[in-house]
Amino acid sequence: MLIAVRLIGRRTVSQLAPFDLIVLFLFAGITITAVIGEDHSFVASYSAICTIGLMHILVSILKGRYDSFGRLVDGTPVVVFERGRWHENRMKRLRVQRPDVMSAARQRGLQRLDQIKYAVVERDGKVSVIEQEEPPA
Repeated sequence: MLIAVRLIGRRTVSQLAPFDLIVLFLFAGITITAVIGEDHSFVASYSAICTIGLMHILVSILKGRYDSFGRLVDGTPVVVFERGRWHENRMKRLRVQRPDVMSAARQRGLQRLDQIKYAVVERDGKVSVIEQEEPPA
């Protein structure tokens, strides 16, 4: 399993896309099945892990080659706050609440809504906040 994880590449947990999480759960399921399941065959477990690893590599290649495929697999960033206006319908669809956005703003040192230009829910679910530019003095 270590070899397969090393082959599919590195990503920190905070950068995992939904597809990466699925692959991680599949690896775990196969490993558990190999240990406690009826078939204790090393070859069967190894081939299943390699198949999933190769599928992950194929999906990564397709995402790099075709932007539309990448959007389908990983999603797209969504603006939920824009120049003083909340996009409630988008927030409801993503199940993001105003306190989530304000928490991300506070992490950037911002305390008020008028300091925020945009708030974006990224593909990995994190909220990014773009600060309002200061007017020239």
